[in-house]
This record gives sequence, C-alpha cells and structure tokens, in this order.
Amino acid sequence: MTQLILCRYGELWLKSKPVMDKFYSKLISNMQKMLDREDDIDFKIMKKRNRAFVRTDNPEKAIEILKRTPGLISISPVLKTEMDLETIETELLKLAEKRLKGNTKSWAVKVKRVGTHDITSKEMESRWGFAVGSIYDNPVNLSKPDIALNVEVRNSSAYIFADTYQCAGGLPVGVEGTVAALIQNEKDVIATYLIMKRGCDVIALTNNTQLAKKLLISTPHLEIIEFKKDWTDALKEAIEKHNAKAFVSGENLKNLTDLEKDINLPILRPLIGIDDNKIKEIRTNIFVLV
Repeated sequence: MTQLILCRYGELWLKSKPVMDKFYSKLISNMQKMLDREDDIDFKIMKKRNRAFVRTDNPEKAIEILKRTPGLISISPVLKTEMDLETIETELLKLAEKRLKGNTKSWAVKVKRVGTHDITSKEMESRWGFAVGSIYDNPVNLSKPDIALNVEVRNSSAYIFADTYQCAGGLPVGVEGTVAALIQNEKDVIATYLIMKRGCDVIALTNNTQLAKKLLISTPHLEIIEFKKDWTDALKEAIEKHNAKAFVSGENLKNLTDLEKDINLPILRPLIGIDDNKIKEIRTNIFVLV
C-alpha cells in the first residue's frame, strides 16, 4: 500500500527568494539521492509551494531516512482528500476511531489552512471537533492533546494525519561550501554531523573508514581521504582538490589543543558550548540508527 508523506522545511524561509529556491532544490536533490540508495523503496517526490511530498510503497523505511535528512524539520504520513467539508469529516472520524476508540487519551482537532475558503480554520476545527466529540467521550485538550487529529488545507486539497516525526532540521547539506573534518573518534563524528546540519559538504580525513562512513546517515555523498599516521597530507589534498574552506575538530574545552599552529584554515569546534547530555543525545541519533 502506498503512502503519501508530507515534508516540512524550516530555515529556508529566512532566506531571500533566489537563495530559498536554490536551497529548496538542493534539499529535494538530497532527499532523492538518500532514498535512491535503498534498493527496497519505490518513491516519487512532488514539489509544492512551502512543502514537499514523498509517495512511497515503503513508508517505514522512507520515514527513517527522511527523519535524518538535514533541511527537513518534520514529516507526517498523510491521507490526501479534496477540500470538501463532508469528505474530510468522514475521514477524520475514521482516523478518530483508530486513535481514540477503547482508550482515554485526550484529543483535539487542529487545522492549518492556506488559500481562500468560505470557512475559517477555527470554524473548521469547531465543526469537525463537534463531530468527533459527539461519538467519543475522550477528554478534549486543546493545548497539549495526546492525539492531535490534524487537517492541513491547501487550496483545493486537504491532508489528514495524526503522526508527526521530528527531523534533523538545519540546512540541506551542500549549500554552504566544503569543510575538511578529521575523523578519529566518535566526538569527531558528532562535531562533523553538526557542521553538516549547517549546510556544509564534508571531506572526511580518517584512519578509520568505517567510523567516517557513519556520517552517511545524513548525507547523500561523503568524500573520504584515508591516511596512515600523518593527516596533514590528507588535509592538503582536501584543500587543493576539493577547495575545503574550514577544518572541523571534535575538540572541546576539556581536550583543547593548539591546532592553529599546523592549519592555515578557520577551525570549527562545534562541541564547545554543548553539554555532555546533549552530546549523548546527538550520539544516539548517529550511532544507534546505523
């Protein structure tokens, strides 16, 4: 059974329209390449204003891939219908039956609307909320419901869903230039992952290829330069061949060294200022999923 997945992006809205269009195209390209790597997924990406949609026959696998794609902030498996009040109400009642029947979870109907319609978002929420509430005794919680029955109305179409998955966020990989990253331990991987989320392509300098490849969880392409003992020659290659503009290190204030004396590039140390609990959370996102 095929499933439509609604994909939302965040920081791209802060850019001018030409830059936003460029970043959006890169995001779609990255999604395409990351999904293409999997042999057991058939999919189609559809670009819409303010949104992207993925139609796939393997939604579970697609969701896991999209969740870790930088540039996406959240995704939701949705049912698409025409913008017809009765049709939407019928489908919402089917969704409510699946999610509310036989339990005491709180709920609310949430509506977002784009376009011109004869009825407001609040009126839609009231109408469909009344329909659900007339059948189910579950408590209503408009601020923090256990189950949100969502409808996103976009002009002549509507998208109905209850589940939303948070994604990597940040910017699409490849929109902010290329950096060289020294990958020798897990903290180097975590630091590089954070820089990738700021839109950077990565040249991984490593003596542990399998460790460096863990970064592929969030990028469609990873250039790896291996070295035996001395990584400075690998850095020269990254600069000369790949035009690396900065150097990424997993150092923090506890293990800070004087890298500046050997490197004529800006040095990025994103783990400085991040507490240990946050680092452990990021590590889980990278290492548990691969």
